[in-house]
Amino acid sequence: MLSFLLIMTITSCENFIGGNINEDPNHPIKVPINVHLPAITISIVDSYGGLFSRFCNMLVQQVEGVARGCYAFNTYLGMEPKSFDPAWNNHYEKILNEIRLARETAQNDGLNHYAAILDITEAFALMIATDVWDEIPYSQAFDALTFPNPKFDSQEEIYAIIYERTESGILGLQNAPGDAIPSSDDLIYRGDSSLWIKAAHAIRSRAYLHHNNYTQALMEAEASFESNLENFAFQYPDESNASPWYRFNRDRTGDIEFHPTMRSIMVSLQDTSRLKEYDQLFNTNNSYLVADFKQELISYREMQFVIAECAFKLGEINKAHEAYLSGIKASFERIDANGYDQYITLASVDPGEENLTLDHILTQKYLALFLQPEVYNDYRRTHIPNLIPVTGSIIPVRWDYAQKEYDFNSNLVEGSVDIYTDKVAWNR
Repeated sequence: MLSFLLIMTITSCENFIGGNINEDPNHPIKVPINVHLPAITISIVDSYGGLFSRFCNMLVQQVEGVARGCYAFNTYLGMEPKSFDPAWNNHYEKILNEIRLARETAQNDGLNHYAAILDITEAFALMIATDVWDEIPYSQAFDALTFPNPKFDSQEEIYAIIYERTESGILGLQNAPGDAIPSSDDLIYRGDSSLWIKAAHAIRSRAYLHHNNYTQALMEAEASFESNLENFAFQYPDESNASPWYRFNRDRTGDIEFHPTMRSIMVSLQDTSRLKEYDQLFNTNNSYLVADFKQELISYREMQFVIAECAFKLGEINKAHEAYLSGIKASFERIDANGYDQYITLASVDPGEENLTLDHILTQKYLALFLQPEVYNDYRRTHIPNLIPVTGSIIPVRWDYAQKEYDFNSNLVEGSVDIYTDKVAWNR
């Protein structure tokens, strides 16, 4: 598949600016950076809030596929390579390759703020890819003439790039000259460098947590968001430019429902306010998954639960308890739900500082991050909450590679991945 990336890149650029730009495929017309950046952002939030959310959150039983292809995926039988073609193709053609091209433009034109933002954006894109696919092509992925069969870089190598990109992004934003700062073309933070730096710290925190480096994860989380207002997120505008879940419900009404497992957990905790928002028939009348949904990539509430988990692991129980309650409260505030004060009076929710457990923290994080793909990573790390596989005895521990990658990259052998046993590197 990646062998055709050069062609796909030229086609993608043509879609942005119109006209025939294929006369010299080695020197395509440069896409303006203020066009490139928003296009990349939309591709990421569409993918993360779309296929990544549907696939990951079916696996952790927040939602349930009940019809057509979603039913097959929900039972794991539909987790065959061709199911992952759209996510894989989009990630390489519309995200990673476009980031590479945009960063070249930014660097060549001295657009330091743009280059730093693209570094941070790439770090996020690489992390969500390697977290589900483990080894992925990167170092040889974007030179099809030299590397028609790009090698698969190890997850350790990919994470090294993630740490390097976030560090360079932070330093770049701290030291970049004050000219050419993004504004409306930055769909996330409108060029606010301080918020991009906080997002970079949040990405680093999530990465360190995956590797059980609780000290570093805690430090990075504490340097990240201070409220829901700072979430690394994109606000979809309206029905004409609607969120992925709204579009899915509109076009595939009835294919996915709220999962009985999550419902039973919330009922047992008397979590009535949030359950009312979550547990709705998945269609266009859903009052939570609306057209102008705010799609989060990383949130303040996630970081509060990271602080709670890390502090708990490090023996800082008071800090863990405070962050735990802050994470729950931020979840209620995110969906404008009432009842937080009453909810935390329940001993099953707030057992007190000395009786707080990791199960409390991860269960509440599971509930707070409804439809956030990161829950799949949490489950693989901790096996909290306790989930019963839909079929067989094992919940899949990773995604398979795309069928087109098997077809066109000789470094992959058909059937070489076992989605039940081939854990990603940080989960071994």
